[in-house]
Amino acid sequence: MRTDTAHARPDTYDMVVVHNAFRRHFRALPALVAGVAAGDVERARVLTAFLEELNTGLHSHHTGEDELMWPLLLERAPAASALILRLEEQHERIAELSTRALRDAAEFATAAEPAARDRFAATATALATALDEHLAEEETHILSVVQDVMTVPEWRALGERGRAHMPKDRQLVFLGFLLHAASASDRHKVLAELPLPARLAWRLLGRRTFDREYRQVYGTEPNW
Repeated sequence: MRTDTAHARPDTYDMVVVHNAFRRHFRALPALVAGVAAGDVERARVLTAFLEELNTGLHSHHTGEDELMWPLLLERAPAASALILRLEEQHERIAELSTRALRDAAEFATAAEPAARDRFAATATALATALDEHLAEEETHILSVVQDVMTVPEWRALGERGRAHMPKDRQLVFLGFLLHAASASDRHKVLAELPLPARLAWRLLGRRTFDREYRQVYGTEPNW
């Protein structure tokens, strides 16, 4: 173990919180798409916009790992190099499926035709499956390596990079999707670590905005 991590190891719970949000919403998307009535272009466009936002968040998350995590792990944990390279290849596969899903969604949004709907749902299913496999493997095998070889500042830089690349006018909504998918204890921990202005913004504006958008996507009230 590196000496600068001997007394303070990165707390990787925040990565699992992010993963759980991606899991929940990518898994839900195929059924939401399949439930769109033929010709319901308005609903098709809502779900297309939802996919676009999910993909924006996922792309930022994976790009951050590609730039700030994998190179450090390959350098400092050579015994895990085969695993790390496999996970990098999974990023490429997920990116391919994301691109295909966006293309299928754009076609579906033009007229909400059943054939386009079914293609979109099938691609969204393949994307959710590939993502599930990747996230599970990362949590099972990689986060312990992170704790052994990355410093706390390096880990924080990864999170800060993700926040910096998030559209500012969507940050509170993204926060809502993270919190909604988190356990009560993790939700409390995430909020406690936010700066006071961010906590106030969530309480005064973010929660209400998220609830409205959740209803639009899912057709139900969020169950907090």
